[in-house]
Amino acid sequence: MIWTYTITKSNKLQARDAHSLSELQKLSEKANWLWIDCLEPNDEELEIIANLLKETKIVSIVKKRQIFLQYEKINDYLLISMPSVTFKDKLETSPVYVLTREKILLTIRGEGSSKSIDNALKTFQDCISRVKCSVFSSFIISRLFYELTNKNLNVILVLRKRIDELEERTLAKPGDKRIGKAVFALKREMSALERILWVQRGVMLDVREGVIPTVESSEIDKQTLSYALNNISRELSLINSYDNALDSILSLQDLGMIHRVERTLIYLTLLTLLVNIIMILLEVGIFEILSG
Repeated sequence: MIWTYTITKSNKLQARDAHSLSELQKLSEKANWLWIDCLEPNDEELEIIANLLKETKIVSIVKKRQIFLQYEKINDYLLISMPSVTFKDKLETSPVYVLTREKILLTIRGEGSSKSIDNALKTFQDCISRVKCSVFSSFIISRLFYELTNKNLNVILVLRKRIDELEERTLAKPGDKRIGKAVFALKREMSALERILWVQRGVMLDVREGVIPTVESSEIDKQTLSYALNNISRELSLINSYDNALDSILSLQDLGMIHRVERTLIYLTLLTLLVNIIMILLEVGIFEILSG
């Protein structure tokens, strides 16, 4: 599905659907600024976008859900990937692709980022009168970074819940071998999330510092990005503390195993002592029989 947003003379957002390349081209020619938003594009819609960009590699990028360490260039467009992360049984990443060129902003995304897009759109509507047309795109970009870092914080909270569950299982059954496997699996997911957050942080710093071409950040955008960067720092700090918590679970499990070994040794010692006592009594009894 492809939506478009343009600005009317009265500084209002005007939304409409688009179904063809010609519609998008006409809008881009007439509008002072155009935002094209593609939600879960099918093959036909991806072909429309590829023709608009005059480059087919965008189709492969979207289908493979690639995340880039820095911005990329596709002809006259600048491409930034923003990771949207979810965690159920495992970590899943669905990037939001942002392409910008002069007066055109293009987003390609999955359903999971809809709330972030809606929030950014609402904030943009509220602030249109205070934002220059030349920085409309950078305003949306900075708001999307902010909204997505807030959304990704939910994954951090889910991880904390999983760790709490593992701690309870370890206290109840420290000898359960499945706990160790679950801990290491969770560590791998956290490591992947940490890498994603560091990549996101690097791109956000580039945007805030103005080193990415065609993205001219205003003071409002820089402030928004600073808030988003603070979110990233908090999330990275929490991941570090969670990693320490998982190490504690492994230590607790090891301690439980040590206690089990100690108990086993005590039982064996008592059994050995009992056997020795019986042998002594038997030997004394046999000696008395022989001498008596």
